[in-house]
Amino acid sequence: MATPPASKDLRYLKSSALNIWLLGYEFPETIMVFAKRHIHFLCSQKKASLLEVVKKTAKEARGLDVVMHVKAKNEDGTTQMDTIFRAIHAQPKVDGNNAPVVGYIAREEPEGKLLETWAEKLKIASFHLTDVSNGLSDLFAVKDEHEILNVKKAAYLALNVMQNVVVPKLENVIDEEMEVTHSVLMDETEKAILEPFKAKVKFTAENVDICYPPIFQSRVGARYNSYCSNIARTLMINANSLQSKAYKVLHKAHEAALGALKPGDKISAAYQAALSVVEKDAPELVPNLTKSAGTGVGLEFRESGLNLNAKNDRVVKDGMVFNLSLGFQNIWCETKNPKNQNFSLLIADTVIVREENVEVLTAKSSKNVTDVTYFLNKNHEKVKRPKVKAEANGTDTFMSKTTLRSDNHEISKEELGRQHQAEPARQKDEETAR
Repeated sequence: MATPPASKDLRYLKSSALNIWLLGYEFPETIMVFAKRHIHFLCSQKKASLLEVVKKTAKEARGLDVVMHVKAKNEDGTTQMDTIFRAIHAQPKVDGNNAPVVGYIAREEPEGKLLETWAEKLKIASFHLTDVSNGLSDLFAVKDEHEILNVKKAAYLALNVMQNVVVPKLENVIDEEMEVTHSVLMDETEKAILEPFKAKVKFTAENVDICYPPIFQSRVGARYNSYCSNIARTLMINANSLQSKAYKVLHKAHEAALGALKPGDKISAAYQAALSVVEKDAPELVPNLTKSAGTGVGLEFRESGLNLNAKNDRVVKDGMVFNLSLGFQNIWCETKNPKNQNFSLLIADTVIVREENVEVLTAKSSKNVTDVTYFLNKNHEKVKRPKVKAEANGTDTFMSKTTLRSDNHEISKEELGRQHQAEPARQKDEETAR
């Protein structure tokens, strides 16, 4: 496995994931070769010193010898590569095949001089090259408890960014009739992930990162110790009957997919369960349903081998983690404004498959239609809400311009309580999406 030089670009590489999964850290510009009795590392002196601790563990756990091939700064690594190649040729042949079998990651193009040299030498060597991407996907698929803890922390951060930053900000924009660009909202959300205290999360900034630039509306992907999570909610303003119906069907389909993620069942069962709901409740929307209900998630944001589509016959296992993401795309809706004639909906949660149930890590952010639908008064007037117990500062409370709408389009006391604001400071009394 050859890991490329460090980069500021946001990317997901199986070689880097293997570094982190096996060693706990990413080692850029490092080549690892796993043989029957040896593990070879080709790297700089500094990295070799850090990797010395692996020797004892490899010997005690698997009886493997770790061999360091140190490349000086003024070397191109060919001498060390030749030494590794000789060690590969010295191994016992597999099934009588004279050409040693060497695995590599087919989709990862070599970056940097060291990896380019390695790739060229592999091509002309008398090896049988085989792509091991699927094998690595299997390796990463089931998470141990340490990995699950990292995913849980990542999901906790994503959830709190959604609840404490994204939703309040959008509500304020609606209430104040502000004009704010998507790029500004995206920047504020990204800062909240990278500086967790902004989302009221006590994580060290060095341990977190974004999974992708935040998307409105409204998707948040957060990483903790390189493990990914995701949450997506569609927030609707003045939704019409078609939009409300489509959302309710999507929510029901999402729940059906969630219920079908059971150890021992095929992965395809999750998508089939969602599809069955749409076929029964809104057959006209089947063409608009996404072709997948999400993917596995972990060190990679998309674990391609765990795609929740209709054709994946792999078996669900205890400890698998999924970004359960389902949506409708480009639904046509007759409106006066041509810009609003097409709309899309999306719901996503980070979930862990357990023997007894599926644990939804982002469940505290409500998906109920009454909690994601906002009503903006036509005349932009504040509607005085019924008198309630005065706040500690003695001010009366009023409902916001944005009010959650119940199914019969009437505002319930519970919804008023969830949305009311104190005047004149206009500070919310409760967090939305509780």
